[in-house]
Amino acid sequence: MCYVTVIQLLSVLLVYVRYTSKQADDDTSVYAISLAWPKDNQLILGAVSATAHTTVTMLGYEAQSFKWDKRARGGIVVHVPAIQVNEIPCYWAWVFKLKHIKPAESNVG
Repeated sequence: MCYVTVIQLLSVLLVYVRYTSKQADDDTSVYAISLAWPKDNQLILGAVSATAHTTVTMLGYEAQSFKWDKRARGGIVVHVPAIQVNEIPCYWAWVFKLKHIKPAESNVG
């Protein structure tokens, strides 16, 4: 039997980003699916850790890679540029493709 506390359930339900991945020959791509447009055009991704070669793009948006910064508490912040309404690939969810990424280091001890 599985017991889940209300706090654990809310922490899962209130997270607006889901992750999936696809293994390629030389690298794994991680896809962060955001269910809400990033507040202040900054998408916080706590489940990944960047490398020197990390790139972030948005599926369906034909632009260069987005800039990002490492977070002090782990994960990265993706800086999403101002995008015209007619350039937004979808209105309900946005998929960010991350290449050359690794799992976030756990600070839980």
